Amino acid sequence: MLTKADEYPFHQIAGSFSRVHTSDKHWNDGHYVCLCDDSGEVCLISVVRLYQNNDVLDGFVSLRHKGKQYNFRASRRLRTDIDFFGVGPLRIELLDPMQTLRLVLEENDIGITCDLVCESTIEPYEDEVLITRRDDILFGERAVYELVGTCEGTVSVNGEEIKLTHDHSTVFRNHSWGTMPGRGGPREHGAPPKDPDPWSGLRNWVLFRMPEYAGFYQFQENKIGERLSTHTAMLMPEGQLDVLSISHDLKFYEGTSRISGGSFTLVDENKVERTYEIEDLGWVYCHGGGYFGGFDDTLGQGAWRGEYHEEGEVWDASHPVKIVTEEGKEEILWHAWAESFVRLTCGDQVGYAHFECVTMGEYEPYGLIGEKATMKTRGSI
Repeated sequence: MLTKADEYPFHQIAGSFSRVHTSDKHWNDGHYVCLCDDSGEVCLISVVRLYQNNDVLDGFVSLRHKGKQYNFRASRRLRTDIDFFGVGPLRIELLDPMQTLRLVLEENDIGITCDLVCESTIEPYEDEVLITRRDDILFGERAVYELVGTCEGTVSVNGEEIKLTHDHSTVFRNHSWGTMPGRGGPREHGAPPKDPDPWSGLRNWVLFRMPEYAGFYQFQENKIGERLSTHTAMLMPEGQLDVLSISHDLKFYEGTSRISGGSFTLVDENKVERTYEIEDLGWVYCHGGGYFGGFDDTLGQGAWRGEYHEEGEVWDASHPVKIVTEEGKEEILWHAWAESFVRLTCGDQVGYAHFECVTMGEYEPYGLIGEKATMKTRGSI
């Protein structure tokens, strides 16, 4: 099947862009867009993603406003229209690759809409290809690049319209592709890993934008605070700088592992040290977008749900680690992974960050017991 992309001379297999080089059902390719306004009135995450070997395209918008999280999820057959990067009322438009993207969610039953044009303000950061193996089994190969910028347009929540402008908004987005376990439906029939829980500790994934530059870092530390892996860059107008060291002094809401404030310090290759003070603006649970089995059928992203499927809900997400459903049931999500949005202050400059801070199991330096120590399944508390 030919696609519009086949007009460009960039093929890497003897086939159209409708095909990929592997039969792995976990192969996927898509855009992740998240943004906030300066006050944190609106915090939003969205994905439109293709699963070529499952013939599925799905996407979501999860929006936080006044302590509530509104979740819209939808799925369709991919090859109904492989050139349309959308599903139902949700779509993205690549107006100028790596520069301008439009995110649209039209009227739906959840009560949220948006029409936002996102502009990149810095050159993209291309990360190393992440290869994951367990017991010598290839579980994942993922390529990704990161972008930051601003946006302009409108968001509406139950008829209340909120305007976002380039002067008072920040966009964080990435494009990733490859094979990833957990996407494309559950792994079936194969033997379970010998060590199903190999890591306990702290993970930070931080993409931030300051008025004159941007930055990215991610790391994992084990439960006693030893650094296991690090990927970093400072994104300057004149080019990228390596980061020599990262240190952190994070604060958490009492009795939880949800970040509330603190600081982190980066030292770049020119030995320039910058410390960023953190102010929490709110969080959005990825589970509401279908991550970690978050669709109603618990199969997660990329699973076949018919020619077209649409669902969603509204949560009270004002508590740092629990939600309250529309039916009034209090729950702790089986996976409390959330994307926090924070305001950063560095000297006399103010910026914003997409700050993913997750504790798996114990993390002794901050006295955190982590989600797996307290949340075995999704259920009541």
